[in-house]
Amino acid sequence: MDRRFAHGFQLAASYTWSKSLDSTSEGIGQINTQYLNANLTSVPVAQGGLKLDRGLSDFDRAHRMTLVYLWEIPGPSKSMWKRALGGWSIAGITTFQSGTPYTILNGTDRNRDGWLGDRPDISNPNAPRTSRAASLPSCATGYQNPDSGSCVSPGDVYWVEGAGFPNASTVGRNTLFTNGTNNFDLSLSKTLAIAERKRLEFRWEAQNAFNHPQFVQVPPRNVVTTPAGQFLNRDFTDSGIRTMWVQVKVVF
Repeated sequence: MDRRFAHGFQLAASYTWSKSLDSTSEGIGQINTQYLNANLTSVPVAQGGLKLDRGLSDFDRAHRMTLVYLWEIPGPSKSMWKRALGGWSIAGITTFQSGTPYTILNGTDRNRDGWLGDRPDISNPNAPRTSRAASLPSCATGYQNPDSGSCVSPGDVYWVEGAGFPNASTVGRNTLFTNGTNNFDLSLSKTLAIAERKRLEFRWEAQNAFNHPQFVQVPPRNVVTTPAGQFLNRDFTDSGIRTMWVQVKVVF
């Protein structure tokens, strides 16, 4: 949608509804390009990788809406209030977007093939999503909860460190999502004539103007090696912050 500037108002808007599926989101088929630390998430083709890895693309975003707007705020054209209340305008870019899909990592080479992108198994789908168990032979149950340090049975947790080749219990690729984007970048400006050929321009700008927490980064998700209390905990990611600045300019 595009509304050209008229009567002091302009708006451009776009919305995309999509779904992207693949078996790997880049040419090598092993390196996940979405994350800075290049986590390996694909199962080798020789082990059924094309089928086992089929799922949402790293770049899948189901919904995205972007608004761009400009509004020259009506103000008095006469009287003593003209200089104070006239000449103001608001402009901005607003973005809403679905979260990022990501993959849970096993933390160990479960099938001992040298590929480090193995995924864990789902043990109890009714257990809390943040519960996990890593293999520990010294426990009578054979597993330990890395968060509590206590021995647990696989049926007590959602995720369990997998061993051997992927199976029907092995979690799929890109099955979890980060939070989405809810962002407003705004600017407020005013022009004030101070002489026949001179004017004073005031501008206030803010990125993430309403300071919405936006946990769009992938949280720690390694079943075995993630430190206690951090597994799938979005508090250990950067939620973004509001940034503001003010500018005053003389034009002559």
